[in-house]
Amino acid sequence: MPANFLEFPRELRDRVYGLCLLHLESINPWGGYLRRRELTTGLLLANKAVYQEARFLLYTQNRFDFTTATPEKIASFLETIGRSNADYIQHVYFNFPTFLYLDPKDIALEDDSIAILRSIQSGYTKLRTLTISPYSAYAMELRLDALDYPKIAAEALKLVDTRFRAITSL
Repeated sequence: MPANFLEFPRELRDRVYGLCLLHLESINPWGGYLRRRELTTGLLLANKAVYQEARFLLYTQNRFDFTTATPEKIASFLETIGRSNADYIQHVYFNFPTFLYLDPKDIALEDDSIAILRSIQSGYTKLRTLTISPYSAYAMELRLDALDYPKIAAEALKLVDTRFRAITSL
């Protein structure tokens, strides 16, 4: 007699979901065929019950890499996976926000950096971790360190800190 997958204990089903849907490295949603091939997302299409159980694991346990993302890509990803799945995402990896101006009387972030932070703030409401790419953080550290005015660097970091603190789920 054939076994029904949903009759197996939930712990065993979760183990199967984990083997198919969890990735040790961050997942770049725009990373192409090879990255998607490592995940067996077709499992989500098995039936509604499997979809409901498995999507939770996929979105809560993986870390999503937005380092190559534009604001449009992030919005498109949100639209593709749907608000209910986006609400499960807890771990995002992205670049340090970029400054448009670092002048004594004018410190401002680039529009894309502002838009990305707004998208993350409004679209991914249950984030627990927001990890900055070490490469982008190091590049920004060099840029801020090269300034002749330490007060500008402090104000710039204060601006970024304010933007991060606006993400209420963190």
